[in-house]
Amino acid sequence: MPYLDRRGRTCGFLDIEEKERSGKFLRRYLLLDKAAGLLEYYMDNPLNLPDGTAPVCQINLSYIQQVFDARKQRPKIEFCFAILANSRHYFMQANDENDMDGWVDSINNASKITVPKKNIQRVTKQDEDMERTPCPGGYRAEIVGGMVVKTPIEMSDSDSDAENGKSRVSPSTRKKLALGLKPVKTGFCVKQGAVVKNWKRRYFVLDHEGLSYYKSNTDTDPIKMISLLDILHVKSYSGDLPRDNLFEVITTNRTFLVQADSPEEMEAWIKAITDTVNSFRKECPIQRKGSIPESRRRTRHHSPDSRQTLPRHLQGTQV
Repeated sequence: MPYLDRRGRTCGFLDIEEKERSGKFLRRYLLLDKAAGLLEYYMDNPLNLPDGTAPVCQINLSYIQQVFDARKQRPKIEFCFAILANSRHYFMQANDENDMDGWVDSINNASKITVPKKNIQRVTKQDEDMERTPCPGGYRAEIVGGMVVKTPIEMSDSDSDAENGKSRVSPSTRKKLALGLKPVKTGFCVKQGAVVKNWKRRYFVLDHEGLSYYKSNTDTDPIKMISLLDILHVKSYSGDLPRDNLFEVITTNRTFLVQADSPEEMEAWIKAITDTVNSFRKECPIQRKGSIPESRRRTRHHSPDSRQTLPRHLQGTQV
């Protein structure tokens, strides 16, 4: 779901088709500023970018003509909606049904658009045939002679993989899936560096071994794996850093600061990590450091072989 930042702006991550009709969707940070009358998106959360970084795209809210559910136009893209502005369609993919409805409602309210419940349009025999056999790449709509003509858009194999979500699963995650080790939770978050306190976007994977993070979701080896044995506590951040959706993963050696994409994602990560750690502790009781097992204590104190031998010059003397 989109959320409000500290300045009252609606924001969140979406997949956006930057180049019209390309079929390639890229992860972008959408920011709806009703007070400024702008809808813009960035490569990442502006807090993670250098000061003064310009948006990738900026749309004046007064130029928006329509916002609508676009799953019929792009049947292979789940939770797809489109914004018609400046004679161009901006296709966007939300994270789920509620996320899509939230963005459509927010943009409609900001731009004062009333979306009709039903689209009344002239339906031809060609349209009916296309509805029965949807094209994987969607259709390009054009007005010819006063009628809407839909032309199928061909899609390459790489685009098909991206739309089916294959590129969003790392090879190491697929390997664990093949072995029946399903991750508890996966997704992108922003993490603060240990030495240089900068913020970088990383792909996180939580499983029953630990919390790993990768440079991207296509990397085979993680940058670091935090063992469940080392995680002491996970909680929302209450310090002075001006960042939304920030939580702490407290370990025996270090505290990791991680920023989720939304408040719901932050709570989901905290709950998932906490539940996984608690489950791990119940299944694998931890021997306290420095303690000696009972069997070893009995051997140490009661074995006749444990008696000390005195130096020769002290033998026979009483102590």
